[in-house]
Amino acid sequence: MIQPTAAYAFSLPLPAEGYVRTFQAEIDNLRDSTVRVRGTLSDSRCTLEYDWVVRIPDYEILHASARYLSGDPQVLSPELLSRSCAIQGTRTSQGFATSMRGLLGDLPGHQEHLALATEMARVSLQAYPVPKGDHERFVSFVTDMPPGPSRLARMLWERDRAEWGMVSNSCYTYRDESGPLFETRTVVAFDPDSVSPEPGQKRFFWRTKRLHIVQCESVSGFQCKNEMDDPFQQMQIAFDIAADGTICNATSQAGRLPYQGLCEAPQRRTAGLNGLTLSKKFSRLIADQVGGSTGCSHLFDLATDCLRLFTWRD
Repeated sequence: MIQPTAAYAFSLPLPAEGYVRTFQAEIDNLRDSTVRVRGTLSDSRCTLEYDWVVRIPDYEILHASARYLSGDPQVLSPELLSRSCAIQGTRTSQGFATSMRGLLGDLPGHQEHLALATEMARVSLQAYPVPKGDHERFVSFVTDMPPGPSRLARMLWERDRAEWGMVSNSCYTYRDESGPLFETRTVVAFDPDSVSPEPGQKRFFWRTKRLHIVQCESVSGFQCKNEMDDPFQQMQIAFDIAADGTICNATSQAGRLPYQGLCEAPQRRTAGLNGLTLSKKFSRLIADQVGGSTGCSHLFDLATDCLRLFTWRD
């Protein structure tokens, strides 16, 4: 067994086959401008479940419940069940994680609760039911474009940016500079009907994630892999961390993407993670390479969720 170095250490018990954490969620469309979000987080030590009712479009949590499906009190403090539900009344957008940290404190299991709450908040922001054909309101942006997938994609892109301002310039695809690209390449968007569920429709959105971290001898450190699958995105990121905290062998792969023809560009930036030496301020380093307006928020989340499971030097 390789002993932890001064650079960093894994913060949880590490089974011989590695640490595996899974997340599963689904969203039901209710009948009163609300959605029901259900999610489960699981590893070898515990499984916990959240059930939220969220009001759209302000993404306020109207109701929250939590339960443990497995896990000893030493791993998941019973008190965190009530603390996690006190998030009711909070919005799942910017500042949510800070609010959740304040409620949870440092009781056993607070990291697991925070991880599940963060994933639930991310999923809830995917719930934006709109009327069928709503994108046609933005036909004025495509009057000079011929019929085809790029024309439809541009209208959907304009609708997303107009209705959910938080996405504008949040990634490469939704940055201002990507607008003209619809006229110079073929862009194939997601099925517009997928965001127009019927009232009462169950599981109109779902997501699964699987994070896997193993200790490896080839770089005297760890191998990290995190993958995500939902109706819009199917992608994974993988990288090794050497004993001194340096990233190597960084790769990413994408299958399903919301805007084929645009969303591939950030994937090509993943190799730029190689050579970065990490510390407690790893978020900024990762964001500069695969996040921000030239990157992909999902790649950033997949990478940093792995790194948050380590304790880092200053």
